[in-house]
Amino acid sequence: MKLLKPIILLSVVTLFVYSCKKTDDNTNNNNNNGGSTKTKLELLTQKNWKVSSLVSSGTDLWGTFLVEACNKDNQYRFRTDDSLSLYDMASKCSPTDPDSSVSMYKFYNNNTQLILNVKLTSTNTLNDTADIVELSESMLKINAVYSGVPATISFSHP
Repeated sequence: MKLLKPIILLSVVTLFVYSCKKTDDNTNNNNNNGGSTKTKLELLTQKNWKVSSLVSSGTDLWGTFLVEACNKDNQYRFRTDDSLSLYDMASKCSPTDPDSSVSMYKFYNNNTQLILNVKLTSTNTLNDTADIVELSESMLKINAVYSGVPATISFSHP
């Protein structure tokens, strides 16, 4: 009987330590950062982003004639001061287009949404509250309304 008490105590302590470890692991995995230890702000602001797809009604419109080639090399840089820079790279739609422009963004709703006012192309502006579907070291995916059409827009690093 004397040995039974220490064994039960050891079992309870082991179970407690294991369940605490399990909770910590789950907390880290549920941060929607793709398992990264970086904050969402750090992931968003660490590098330039470039649109890689624009899917609406199951069709990727980014690779079609509907999006002018001069817009496909544009890059975006989210800054920690809530500004968002658009860089119109080598392929410009008009020689008079500026090399860059600045708009604004803001994390919203416990960092699950972005309020955006972004010039995506020379003729289209995204002015919407976008749901963040994925934000990781290599991918930003949002659900937003693009040119009046609901779409999932994916960004990757150039």
